[in-house]
Amino acid sequence: MTTTAIVLLLLMLFRKASDLTRPLVDVALHAAADAEAARRKAAESKHPADVQKAEQAIKKAEDLSKAAAQQEAAKKVPPPWPQAIPQGLPPFPGGWEYDQPPPQAVQARAWQLLPILWKSGPGTRKTEKTAGRWITYRSEKTKGDKKGVVAYRIKSAFLPKDAA
Repeated sequence: MTTTAIVLLLLMLFRKASDLTRPLVDVALHAAADAEAARRKAAESKHPADVQKAEQAIKKAEDLSKAAAQQEAAKKVPPPWPQAIPQGLPPFPGGWEYDQPPPQAVQARAWQLLPILWKSGPGTRKTEKTAGRWITYRSEKTKGDKKGVVAYRIKSAFLPKDAA
């Protein structure tokens, strides 16, 4: 590898790493600006490839804006006090199912736990009582390589009497 190629590779890696530390609101604003530029280019050229790129950029900007709004809402929700997990909860994952659709309180807590659970990598989990129900939050990859937190609730057949 030439020195120039190595420098370019290091710059690309640094830029990717700095994107991970930027607030999601900033990333969403940057994506919105990119989408607007792509939309303008597509409007001028009317080339199908430009139109497709603009549509993809707009979709990405919308998704990031929604995620940023959820993250900001989660910052306003206070984290729960340390909780003692009752005996009798079923083992994970056998007695648990996806919490679909998760209530707003569960979504907010998942956003709060995102950086905490991912410090230990994929598969890290934490069980808490959220909105009156026991929920297990687990760090998992979603949609390709995106880092996410998935919420699981106790299957109704396994609900312990003291956890209700």
